[in-house]
Amino acid sequence: MKHEIKVEGATVPVYTYEENGYTVFEFDTSMLGPPEPMVNAMAVLKLLDSPNKKVIMINHKKPMGLLEKVENKYNVNISDYEGKYKIEFTLKG
Repeated sequence: MKHEIKVEGATVPVYTYEENGYTVFEFDTSMLGPPEPMVNAMAVLKLLDSPNKKVIMINHKKPMGLLEKVENKYNVNISDYEGKYKIEFTLKG
């Protein structure tokens, strides 16, 4: 069951839930323009502190600037999601 949590620096609701052994933190920035998607992503990515956590970001486009900024620290999986993009982040290593 999803429930909303307060994340310092986030300007959109962030929800957490358990799924397939992961604690998931999910947020949607698909209605926002720059720099809001990156601001929110950087705030929520701070919650990834173990391999059994993941962040899911819903966005209207692939956030290329964000991906370049975090590619060394996080695994990223991008998929189509209801006409938007679902970007999934997990810790590398």
